Amino acid sequence: MPTKVPIDTGEKQDLTARLLAEFSDLLASGELRPGGRIPPERELAERFGASRSSLRPVMKVLESVGVIVQRVGDGSYFSSDASGILSMPLSFLILLDDVSLIELFEARLMLEPELAARAAECASAEDLAIMRATFDRMESDTAQADTDFHEAVCHATRNRICSRMFGAIHKAFKQGMELTSRLAPPGRALEFHRSIYSAIHLRKPEEARLRMAEHLHDAKGVLLTACLDGHFPISGIPTGEAKSKAASRAATRRGTKAKAVR
Repeated sequence: MPTKVPIDTGEKQDLTARLLAEFSDLLASGELRPGGRIPPERELAERFGASRSSLRPVMKVLESVGVIVQRVGDGSYFSSDASGILSMPLSFLILLDDVSLIELFEARLMLEPELAARAAECASAEDLAIMRATFDRMESDTAQADTDFHEAVCHATRNRICSRMFGAIHKAFKQGMELTSRLAPPGRALEFHRSIYSAIHLRKPEEARLRMAEHLHDAKGVLLTACLDGHFPISGIPTGEAKSKAASRAATRRGTKAKAVR
């Protein structure tokens, strides 16, 4: 009986990368469009010069990350909604690289003040209504209402790249948002949200940028305090920042004790 020669792992990886690139080219060339039906497996295999068994795992990968959707009895289609495509790769990046909540917060601080400023220039009446609708839910469903408000601000920029990036970051940061919503009173975030909304409504980009930055710096302080109090792992907090925060808290405690002695 003839012995099967094993396929080199490197060759498999190269083939998978090539097939993924072929799918990308179908969209980039305009030959297929978002929402368009993908040719049958046999036709694709012939077109790409690959076996159907090599093609199937690639199709599964594309389906799992949301690039392809299966319609029962009707074949495979390119997705017309890219909203979930970044979330899975970013989630793995965060887990594998051990990205901390503090790093995620820094990313928000770099992005969201600019998004708020842009929203002040582009927000529609519908966008403003969606932002306002989150206010009543801040008491009963703080974390979700908080997320919905920030998503509404991002959507109001009319920039789909920012919306996709923001959505992926916020999904990864969900745990941090739930933590800060538990540790800080709902009225605190609501006050910041109202000031951000007011600046956007009045078409004041600089004011919106400033209010969003203030909000995020405040929430970051809550998260740092939680980490230092042991509510959450401290990994990822810059050493100088952690020491400064700890020193500030120690000074506050000493002052409280001194008043109690008097």
